[in-house]
Formats: sequence, C-alpha cells, structure tokens
Amino acid sequence: MGAGGGSVPSGLFLDDAAARVRASVVAVVDGGHGAGFAWRDDLFVTSAHVVSSRKAVVVTPDGRAVEGTVVGRDVDRDIALLHAPEARVPAVTCGDPYALRPGSLVFAVGHPLGVKDAVSVGVFQAVRAVPRGYGMAERRPRRGRSPFIPWVQADVRLAPGNSGGPIADVEGNVIGVAAMIVSGLALAVPAPDLERLLSSS
Repeated sequence: MGAGGGSVPSGLFLDDAAARVRASVVAVVDGGHGAGFAWRDDLFVTSAHVVSSRKAVVVTPDGRAVEGTVVGRDVDRDIALLHAPEARVPAVTCGDPYALRPGSLVFAVGHPLGVKDAVSVGVFQAVRAVPRGYGMAERRPRRGRSPFIPWVQADVRLAPGNSGGPIADVEGNVIGVAAMIVSGLALAVPAPDLERLLSSS
C-alpha cells in the first residue's frame, strides 16, 4: 500500500472472521481446562489430552455449563469428540489447509492461561508429514499404520488453554485443531482429516 493510502488488504482485518469462529468455541473442563468447538449435530471437537474421563463440562460462549460425553477418541492424533446436545452452539465452517499458501494469515481461538476466547494471529507454514508421536510421549505405530502423519504447521502463539481449539483462515474457515507447540511452531490436526479420524475412532 502506497503512502497515499488506497485499499487495505482484506486479510489485515480479522474481526468478522474471528467473531464467527468465537461463536462456535467452547471451554472444556475435565480436571484441566482446554478449548473445543462445535463440529456438527451437537458434536464438539477437542484434544484427547483435554478429556481424560468419559464425561466433561462444556462451557458455551454465553457462559452456560452443560454436560458433554466423550463418544470418540483418537489418541495418536490427540483428538476427541464430545456429544453435548444441550450446548446449542453453531457449527464452524471447515476449510482446507492443503489449499493454503505458505505465508497466509491464520488465527487461533482458545482460552490461553484462562483468558476467555482469546484470538492470536500468525502465519501458515505448511502441512507436513512428521513422525508419529512427534512432540508427544513415545508411542510405537500400530501394525500397518504409517509412522508419519500430517500436521498443520503455523507460526501462531498457543498456550495452555488453546488445546482443542480451532485454527482458522482469514475467511473464518477452520483449517485445524490446535494440539501443541513444538520448537516454537503450532501443530494442528488438519480439519479435512477429522471426519476420517472420528469415524474410525
């Protein structure tokens, strides 16, 4: 943009996109605290390490605390599925991280260090296959399964309380589920993989 002004790239303003995503983000409480989001049909996605038992409390954006039941889990990918019909939260729109270009703006929504519905902005890097168990406790791959799995990698700030929350593109389409930080990079489960992961869990 020149010194004389001109149009501002739409990606520089994320308020509308962030508002849409925040409306679908919940807090998940089961001993510890994490985030989650409405996926579809009263189903919520979060990280498997956030929910250690079969039941968890789901706190909606308007502050209601309802019961959620774990109905699916993929420990290898650190993904869990909660059924919480009383939450009544709008579902997110799924995006495609495989179509993003390196350097694209992305943002995460979660509850880092207890700050509710915080938005942090960063840069998408790639979807890369990394060794299974990378950044987690060592776990041998199950027989017949690839030792490598894809992760969304982004330079975006995450902290305790972000786990299980969404990472979205500038249009507000969720491209991944925040899982962890490794060597300063955020790793997230690619959103298009969720249906397959959850249906086989």
